[in-house]
Amino acid sequence: MTSSSRARPRAIDFHAHVIVPEVYALAAQHNIFSELPTDPGVTDDMRKSIKARAVTVLARMSDLTERLVNMDAMGVDVQVLSASLVHQGLEWADAQTSLHLARTTNDWIAKAVAAHPARLVGLGTLPLHVPALAVAELERCVRELRLKGAAISTTAGAMELGDPQLRPFWAKAEELGAVIYIHPGGNRDRRFKRFHLWNSVGQAFEEAMAISSLMYDGVLETFPRLKICVSHGGGYMPYYMGRIDRNYAEKANTRVNMSKPPIEYLRMLYFDSCVYERPVLRHLVEKVGADRVLLGSDYPVGETKPIEFVSETDTLSAVQKKQIIRTNAATFFGLVN
Repeated sequence: MTSSSRARPRAIDFHAHVIVPEVYALAAQHNIFSELPTDPGVTDDMRKSIKARAVTVLARMSDLTERLVNMDAMGVDVQVLSASLVHQGLEWADAQTSLHLARTTNDWIAKAVAAHPARLVGLGTLPLHVPALAVAELERCVRELRLKGAAISTTAGAMELGDPQLRPFWAKAEELGAVIYIHPGGNRDRRFKRFHLWNSVGQAFEEAMAISSLMYDGVLETFPRLKICVSHGGGYMPYYMGRIDRNYAEKANTRVNMSKPPIEYLRMLYFDSCVYERPVLRHLVEKVGADRVLLGSDYPVGETKPIEFVSETDTLSAVQKKQIIRTNAATFFGLVN
């Protein structure tokens, strides 16, 4: 399948990562993997294995030719590109450095999309820990580079996503109709350091915390037209809403920035299908609706057969499968469906 052979998107993979080599070369000195040598649970043999795997993963994130070949093998017509914030997040950098690296990344993604417009859609990256710069760069991404929005982490430096300092960012995202994809950059809390818990447990924890901040700090109440998708099916949040709604009903201080139960705010968000187990996907659809779930592989890791993961989930109807695999993302991004 060539880059021009499919003008009409079919399977759209929302969760697909890139790295930009020159940006990664700097960020790698500060990302969560840079802490690997100090992890007491990792032996020398483990480090060698991890590093060998990383070589393959990094190559797949930067090589567009291999990406298109792998997309064909997976049956994916369109990928939505976003920078891997685990590998090349920007929160470690000062304001001007982070802006430069964000712009370099965004220019790279825009160039990739321009080279393969029938196969690739782009999301930018932002120096979100410097809100004023993030606002300006988001506008450049959408208006100048023609990207569809941006991917952000679950925090912005020391700020939660609901921090008042980020209100101008959310206002600009709503104004632009920009898609905002929330994906963790890796939790560095000491409790997650061993056994790769930052990845297996910490990522889903971060996603739940990000959604909590959007709800409890009033972002979703203030900006109801935001287009937000949360990675990995929203982490732990969608699967324990009974307790969260109970707290809303019983504890007045939990609802000071909300006018309706948390479940209703949850249903204002979108989620990708990269949840690894079909019963989890079934529960997600039951909780938020199939119209709020987008196909996601976590390329080049994660789900290697994302389409089959959805299409072979027996509890989903044919209409729901089509929504998740194709039509939801096409509508979300304003693509020809």
